[in-house]
Amino acid sequence: MGVKHKVKKIIFGIMIILLVIISGSAAPAKAARVFTMEGYVSRYNPGHISSAEAWAIARSDGAAVILDLRSALSYDERHVTGAVNVPFETLANYTAKNLPDKGRPVIFYCFCGDKGGSALSAYNHLIDLGYTNVFYTEPGSEWTYEGTSVNLSGTEETDHKIVTGDEAKALYDTNPGAILLDVRNMDEYETGHINGSILIPAAELESRLSELPDKNAVIIIYCKGGTRSKIAYEILLSAGYFNIYDMQKADNWPLPLVK
Repeated sequence: MGVKHKVKKIIFGIMIILLVIISGSAAPAKAARVFTMEGYVSRYNPGHISSAEAWAIARSDGAAVILDLRSALSYDERHVTGAVNVPFETLANYTAKNLPDKGRPVIFYCFCGDKGGSALSAYNHLIDLGYTNVFYTEPGSEWTYEGTSVNLSGTEETDHKIVTGDEAKALYDTNPGAILLDVRNMDEYETGHINGSILIPAAELESRLSELPDKNAVIIIYCKGGTRSKIAYEILLSAGYFNIYDMQKADNWPLPLVK
């Protein structure tokens, strides 16, 4: 009986130890707290910075790119001015084609909150691809959105010359040296563009103005929906170009696009 009693005690002790180990491993790990440069705290996403911080980066670094990782439908309803729609499942292909500089700041959002699985997955995915300046935010009042009347400069917009496709073609045909400026991204350009156009993505325009040396030239700008062409128009206007026209959409051109 003594031996059996000892065996039972040993078995019971082993069971207690196993229960402690199992319960300990099942307990949720305490989330790490990540402090950003202005003291903003994120408990879930290492790339999460405040809206104000992200806005400062976007405004001060001409190479920064802003990605909207939501669906095309959500993007069309409302999105940050200047953001490029890159649904999460297309992220790797988009970055490979359009963001070869892996040190370039990449700011992305999805309006899914700090705990959003898509946001955390996107951050990890970009880091795994080798990008080193990756930031996640949920843009707030500092940002403008397509369809709003917010004007960041505090001044009234003046002389924003919007033209139809037919008007744009007439300008191009009657002005020697006129430039058709496509401010979309490479993948969009490759799906179809205006014959004779040059490609300078809107996010790169300020750093590539030397490619447009003649400030007297007629420049006709277009993109996919009119948001980036408006941004490009304002960049050129601020840089001293004055014969600029916004055709808004590539599809407005009266002739078939080429590949």
